[in-house]
Amino acid sequence: MAESPEGSLTPAQFEILQLLWEAERGLSAAEIWEAIRENRDVSRTTISNLVDRLEKRNWLVRSKEDGVFRYVPSIDREVAEGKLAAEFVGDFFNGSAANIVLSLLGSNQISTTELQRLKAILNESKSRKK
Repeated sequence: MAESPEGSLTPAQFEILQLLWEAERGLSAAEIWEAIRENRDVSRTTISNLVDRLEKRNWLVRSKEDGVFRYVPSIDREVAEGKLAAEFVGDFFNGSAANIVLSLLGSNQISTTELQRLKAILNESKSRKK
């Protein structure tokens, strides 16, 4: 069984994972670089270094296909987002999910649609716990 990913992610590393979650058969470092440089100026070396670090920390799995290394995430998007959210809440909101929601409500960062979605999620969670 593969080891769990280590550490947290920078926004640039998370951007790489987002690309890979969307790719059906993974991407090479060059393909990752090409996709990212469409939106911002970044060197190929920078992307290669980020990919290498992600692989060493078990966020990515590498396989060789037709002489090219292809990378895929070692973890599902939902699991990764949950891990990152838990770390964020722990680091900045004393481990309280309620505190982060209250902060968002107080800053008007949650739309009516998102509030309805949160209510539905809470109701579903309550039903599962009964």
